[in-house]
Amino acid sequence: METHSIYPHFPSSFGFIHESVRQLMIRKYGEEFWQKVLARAGFEAGKENIVNHYYADSDTYLLVDAVSVISKMPREQVWEMYGSFLIEYTMEIGWDDLIRSMSPDLKGFLDNLDSLHYFIDHVVYKANLRGPSFRCEENADGSITLHYYTGRPGLYPIVKGVLREAARRVFKLDVSLTITGRTQRSVQMSTGERTEEHVIFLIKTAATSGKTDHDMFTAVMPSPTSGVCRLTAQDFVNTFPYHFVIDQDCKFVQVGRELTNYVAPDLLTSGSSLIRAFEINRPQK
Repeated sequence: METHSIYPHFPSSFGFIHESVRQLMIRKYGEEFWQKVLARAGFEAGKENIVNHYYADSDTYLLVDAVSVISKMPREQVWEMYGSFLIEYTMEIGWDDLIRSMSPDLKGFLDNLDSLHYFIDHVVYKANLRGPSFRCEENADGSITLHYYTGRPGLYPIVKGVLREAARRVFKLDVSLTITGRTQRSVQMSTGERTEEHVIFLIKTAATSGKTDHDMFTAVMPSPTSGVCRLTAQDFVNTFPYHFVIDQDCKFVQVGRELTNYVAPDLLTSGSSLIRAFEINRPQK
């Protein structure tokens, strides 16, 4: 299955997903309920939640479908409930600081979801994986339009649960999410045909929250200092030796001095195109 906002997307399900589903169901319904889920899904107890094991997507769907049948809850509602719990559980087990450090406001948090997925995929788990992708737009009335792209159609309720819970826990906001568009298309990949889904969410502050939509762009905590940090151009270069600055045409304006140890200097000259030196993985086309 695909994880949303704080965990990587795997062609097969990472065992952490099964363990977090197990934790949710035991806490909400008890151990006896979970044993019924395992029996219906055809899992042997203790073999369904090996954290470092990769499970086929079909195994994860069997678990969730079993939960849906036994709890008499629509599958979409199960996924949304899981999305809410995913934030709670991951903050419990040590990801709290990472989640809170992503941005001081909800808009910035959404803007950084792709970077977070890339970091976990390629740095934490060292896997070359294709995760979901998010694109965020600020609307004139203060609401937010969020575009969600995925190769696994039907899991968008997880996004609703994750975002609603992250807004509440991290930014002290009650938000409403409305789906304003949902489309699918078939894409021919080297591994075969893939169905991609694009879901559009409209995010607004809940009417009963006592806050306005513009609060989604307001830092949850004040700046630690009211002073101005003055950094000269040379100080910036010295502080960030691997940085690069590009203009609106994606051409280099300046680069950090250490980059030339890894990229041919003639590719980094002022005015050279970014795509001559780097392959752009995100945003995805």
